[in-house]
Amino acid sequence: MTKTSGTGIKTGPVSWDIGASPTAGKRYTVPAIKNLNTGIVVYGSHAIAKYLDETDKLLIPRGAHVLVETSETPYINTVMMPSFKLLMTRTLETQNDISWQVFIQSRLKMFRETHWEDMAPEGKAQQMWAALKKGLGVVNGWYQKSGGRWIMGNTFSFTDIVVVSCKWIVWWNAILNKQERQEVHTLHGEKWARLLVDVNAGCNTDLGSCEEHSH
Repeated sequence: MTKTSGTGIKTGPVSWDIGASPTAGKRYTVPAIKNLNTGIVVYGSHAIAKYLDETDKLLIPRGAHVLVETSETPYINTVMMPSFKLLMTRTLETQNDISWQVFIQSRLKMFRETHWEDMAPEGKAQQMWAALKKGLGVVNGWYQKSGGRWIMGNTFSFTDIVVVSCKWIVWWNAILNKQERQEVHTLHGEKWARLLVDVNAGCNTDLGSCEEHSH
C-alpha cells in the first residue's frame, strides 16, 4: 500500500510500486518516495532528506550536507555495532509466527553464526547492554559539545532525526522490555526521552514515547 501526502509526495513500503530502481544486489529498498508532480523517485534516508531539503529547506543547513551524510556511521560504530546481536534477539521476540524462521535464518547469515543461542548468551548479553549504554554516553558527549539541544547546536537537522527515528530510539521502544526502555530513557538526565519529545515537536510527528509500550 502506498500513501500520498498533501505535498504531492507518494511513499510506499514496496519500492517498485512507485517506480524505484533496485539498488546494488538487485534489491528494492525502503524508504522511497515519488514526486507525483515531476515523476522523480528518490530512495535512501539521506537522499530523501537532501531532496526534500532542496525544495523545502528544512532538514540540512547550508553547507552541512557532508557532515549530515557521514554522521550516521560514527553513531552506528559507537552505539549499535557492540550491541547489534542483542538487539536482534530482542527484535525476534516481536516477530509473528510467519516471520520467525525467516528472521532467524537471515540474521544468522548476517552475523555469520550457526545457532541462534550463540547470538547473545546471558553473559555476552549483559556485556552488549553495557556497551550500548556506554556508547550512548559518547553520543551524549557530542550533544553537550554542540552547545545546544541539537547535534548542530541550536539548529535542528536530519542527523537528530536519524538518532531518534525508527533506526534507533523508536526501534528500541518497540523491542526492549519496560525495564530496559526505562533505563535508556533515563540515562544522562533523561536526554533520550527528551530528544524524542523534541523531534516529535520539531517535525510535527508522533514517533511514540517511553510510556507507550508495555511488553
